[in-house]
Amino acid sequence: MSSCEDYARRELLETNPALLCEVEKLVTCTVGTVALETVSPTLTSPDWPEPEPLSGELPPVAVFDPALLPASLRALVEDTADRMQVPLDFPAVVAVLSLAGAVNRRSAIQPKASDSSWVVVPNLWGGIIAPPGLMKSPVISAVTQPLARIETRWRSEHESACIAVEHQKEEVELRQAAWREQFKAALKSGKDSPVRPEDHVAEPVLRRLITQDATAEKLHEILRDNPAGVLVIRDELSGWLATLDKPGREGERGFFLSAWNGDTCYTMDRIGRGSIHVDACCVSMIGGIQPARLRGYLSDALQDGPQNDGLLQRFQVLVYPDHPKHWRYVDRAPRPETSSGAEQLFARLTNMDASQQSAYRFGADAQELFVAWLTELEHKLRSGDLHPALVSHLAKYRSLMPSLALLFHLADGATSAICLQHAQQAAAWCDYLESHVRRIYSMIVSPERRAAVELGSHLQRGWKCEVGSFSVRDVYRKCWADLDTPEKVRSAVELLCDAAWVREIHLGERVGRPSENYAINPRLYRRTK
Repeated sequence: MSSCEDYARRELLETNPALLCEVEKLVTCTVGTVALETVSPTLTSPDWPEPEPLSGELPPVAVFDPALLPASLRALVEDTADRMQVPLDFPAVVAVLSLAGAVNRRSAIQPKASDSSWVVVPNLWGGIIAPPGLMKSPVISAVTQPLARIETRWRSEHESACIAVEHQKEEVELRQAAWREQFKAALKSGKDSPVRPEDHVAEPVLRRLITQDATAEKLHEILRDNPAGVLVIRDELSGWLATLDKPGREGERGFFLSAWNGDTCYTMDRIGRGSIHVDACCVSMIGGIQPARLRGYLSDALQDGPQNDGLLQRFQVLVYPDHPKHWRYVDRAPRPETSSGAEQLFARLTNMDASQQSAYRFGADAQELFVAWLTELEHKLRSGDLHPALVSHLAKYRSLMPSLALLFHLADGATSAICLQHAQQAAAWCDYLESHVRRIYSMIVSPERRAAVELGSHLQRGWKCEVGSFSVRDVYRKCWADLDTPEKVRSAVELLCDAAWVREIHLGERVGRPSENYAINPRLYRRTK
């Protein structure tokens, strides 16, 4: 067939995708078996080098150990993970954040033995990072159910109190009416005026433990009535972050930055609402977010953009675990003792009086461990080996470690100084969370690198393994993430060529567009077996 005929044939096939698809299958088969052996030794050549790792691949993370949890929460976490077939990391993180939400300003810790100016309130922010459909919201709902039941009881008690107050108001009105009649009679007769009865009736305050979708103004009002603090639960943290970026809502970021500290006073002045002052704003937060959504906010933080105000670094308890490849069908009711045990724990903690807050301290051996741990952290932060954003994140661990130690101490019902075991658990949690933080910040790579990693993952799973080659068209027709156009595919393939994952196949001189076929390094399959 002449060059002109070949070019015309390709133009015809371009107008008939169905026919083109069938022909390409035949061409691919031919390229993989006969043509490549005669035209190019790419596929059959034994001189393929070892594929280089792609720098955009997510680094490994520490595997969660249930021994890191207080005994009173371990059963709930393991039961939830088994029933929902999710990593232990998911319910474990939600359980610890729920523990922080139950305590908040009801207790505190003085990390240093003598310096009483540094007192840490154990409220925490964190959540689950996972693609959509991996049970983030059901896990959050299941583990926070004991807290929800406590708040339901509080609402029921508030309703009963409101009914009682209404009766008191009726009695006050009757006494006031009787007093007015007696006062009038005394004026007419010249007698002494009767004593005016007490007319004040204290309105009952609704105790709050959880809120899902409150504006900053309403949350500030809730905190005024609940000085111990509240737990904010957001199924999707991306929605909450988006509200902070809306025009006219800039002040909300400052409010939440203050609320993370747990002990900062905040006065909000609004026309129509007046001035509301809170002596100490305290908020704990739980949520889920998709990796792609989080990547955009992290990019701005790493580039020192306008959102680089330390808000994201305040999410100290974030996990991004590997999802189990194996799944089994589980259909059973939750074990009642797991949820009831957690509810009893949370009820005990929420009954602590925030106005009588006590600052715990480390025991002697636990204090020694904290000094060694903090010294190592400070040296790491000053080493110059970390990205500034990662330094900012790990710097928040100064308060994370003592907060976790106090929470575990309270969960186990201890009343004396914080023991060595709880300090060790807290330090181990920090090591575990640091591995996840490093994975989270590693998500920030160029679009080309992300596309190369995406294509490489499909090659590792055996795509086109039976043929040993693929074309640019084969890839972008799949519409994979970051690989839905020829330009994106070519950029990704170029990086894979540099890493010796693939090689271009040369089929001799051609008229029209190049074939854009690539052979796959056979060592890649052997390495992944």
